[in-house]
Amino acid sequence: MPILWTPAIPDVAEAFSPDHPDADLLLGPQVPAPAEAEERIFLCGPCTSVLDVAGHLAQLDEFKVWDSVLGARQRAGRGQLRRNWVSEPGNLFAAWRLPMPPEPWRNMVSVLVGWVLCLGLSDLGLPVKLKWPNDLLLDGRKIGGILIEERGDVLLAGIGLNLASCPGDEAMRRDRACEAGRLGNLLSGMPVFELWLRLVHFGRLRYSTELSDSTPLEFSQLIEPVLAYLGATVRVGDNRSSVCGVYSGISPDGGIVLLADGRRETLHSGSLAPQA
Repeated sequence: MPILWTPAIPDVAEAFSPDHPDADLLLGPQVPAPAEAEERIFLCGPCTSVLDVAGHLAQLDEFKVWDSVLGARQRAGRGQLRRNWVSEPGNLFAAWRLPMPPEPWRNMVSVLVGWVLCLGLSDLGLPVKLKWPNDLLLDGRKIGGILIEERGDVLLAGIGLNLASCPGDEAMRRDRACEAGRLGNLLSGMPVFELWLRLVHFGRLRYSTELSDSTPLEFSQLIEPVLAYLGATVRVGDNRSSVCGVYSGISPDGGIVLLADGRRETLHSGSLAPQA
C-alpha cells in the first residue's frame, strides 16, 4: 500500500491521519483506495520541512530508497542557498529518497532530478524547463524548485511546486532571475497526491534507466531540450563575482558551460539569469 500516515514527531511534525483538517489539501474529496506499489508515500500535516520529516524517518530506518514524504504545510521550508521557500497550503512539498548514484554522477543529481520532473510534467501537457541548477520554469516563470541534501548515506531530494499559489512580484527578491508562477488550473483540479504519485512512478523509471544505461557525458547532451536559456547570453554569479557568456550546455560533472570572450568556462555554483 503506497499511503502511510506520519506519526507525531516532536518539534518537527504533527500526527497526520485521514481525519486531520489538512487531509483534503493533499487528497482531494476522497482518500484514494490502497494499491500495490513498491514506493511508499508518507502523508504529512503541518511540519517544519518535509526534508526534516524524511530525515527523522530515515534515522529510524523507516524510510527506504524511493519512499517519499508529501506534506500539506511547511513552516520552515528551504530552497537554494538556504533561502526560505514560501510554503502556502495547496502547493506541493515533497521529500524523495534516492539511491546513492555512482561516483561520476554525484554532482549531476540535481539536474537529473530536474530532468525527470520536466519530462513528467511535460507528459501532463506542461512544457516545463530546467533553469540550472535546480529551478523549474513554465513560460519563463518559476513554478518549482529542487534541493538536494545528503544525510550520511541518505540522499534526499526536496521538491516544491507552486500549484494553488505563488509569491507576488512584490514579495520576490530584487535580484531574482525571473518572476514566480503557478500551475493552477493547468492541472484541471488534479489532487496533490495524484500528481505526486504520477511523478514518482514516472521519475523512478527514468532516473534508474539513465543511471544504468547512460553516462554523465551522454546525459549532458540528452538534457539539452529542457534547459531554459540554452543558447542565450546569460550571467552566472553570486554576491562576489559573476561571469557573462553564451549558455552552451551542462558539463558531465553538473556544471554550466559558458562561452565567454572566446573561451569555454565551466561554473559549478552561482545563480543563473538571462542577460538583458
